[in-house]
Amino acid sequence: MQLHARGLPLHTRTLSVTLSAASADAVAFEGYVLDLRKRGCVPVAGDLQGTGIIHHMQLAGELDPTARTITRIAARMPTVAFEASFASQGESCRDLAGRVEHLAGVRIDDAWARSLGAEIGGPRGCSHVLTLAQLLGPSAAWGLDEDARILASPPRPAGERIFRRDLIVDGYELPDALYLTLQLNDLHFAPVAPGAAAADRFAAQLEVRAAALLTMPEMSTLELAIAERRRTSSILETAPWRSREDRATPLVGATLRSGISARLLQQFADVREDRPLLDALLMLAPATVQCLASYVDTWTQVPWMRAGGSETGGFPDSCWMWRRDGALGRKRFG
Repeated sequence: MQLHARGLPLHTRTLSVTLSAASADAVAFEGYVLDLRKRGCVPVAGDLQGTGIIHHMQLAGELDPTARTITRIAARMPTVAFEASFASQGESCRDLAGRVEHLAGVRIDDAWARSLGAEIGGPRGCSHVLTLAQLLGPSAAWGLDEDARILASPPRPAGERIFRRDLIVDGYELPDALYLTLQLNDLHFAPVAPGAAAADRFAAQLEVRAAALLTMPEMSTLELAIAERRRTSSILETAPWRSREDRATPLVGATLRSGISARLLQQFADVREDRPLLDALLMLAPATVQCLASYVDTWTQVPWMRAGGSETGGFPDSCWMWRRDGALGRKRFG
């Protein structure tokens, strides 16, 4: 499946999760989310946000691979949308970064998403860190499961990589529409002796590609195409792309504005091999929200994106900075 650019490039969101050996009973993880705005400007918090890197958030720590429990986790925010300022009355996106550490002791199981919401969701944290954490849990669980299935979880020296997942969503502006492309790349690493050839590290790869056309401002899906390719070293050059029309067709007509996560979880219930595809599709809606800020001066065109004083911003209580009783929230929501 080939992906093609259509329209004016607006925004790129990339997320990444890497698992590495830490010790005999610990796996280290690190991840990041980065938002790159490619056009326009957004009036917000008494100033103008232009193009460039808007968000760059990181998570790192360790987990117990047997108990599937986070043992240590911390957040860093190299680039945030809001530094402490007069408009924010000294508040910053980084104020509640320490709450991420409360996730120590939480299992990366089916209750992971609920635990995240309780600890760092809404006004208790950053929506972008939350999105990264939502990808981290199932990505780590999948990577460990596949390492056991493909390689029988071999012992590894500290620092050796086990698994890496990268997810990239690009948004493009079309007349009255938003076009999205998505690429997921799962890479599984084989253990090798020092000095071995780089290609010997290749254990397996899963690639997912998707393209979606959304109406604006409804964000309803007009078109959706999905394909995937699974490769091992023996079929590296011959593995075919497989259309996933079975997964794409039921989602045509769905809106990404609300309820899409519940719809996806229902559609993908009890389908283990499609977990990476589910993880990828769950990232479309939050990536789309980031694209909206650059879409045809959205803050002047779309009523539900407008705010008082000709400024735009997040939804009420969507994060610490946009909580209703915060400095920015009081100005925007009254």
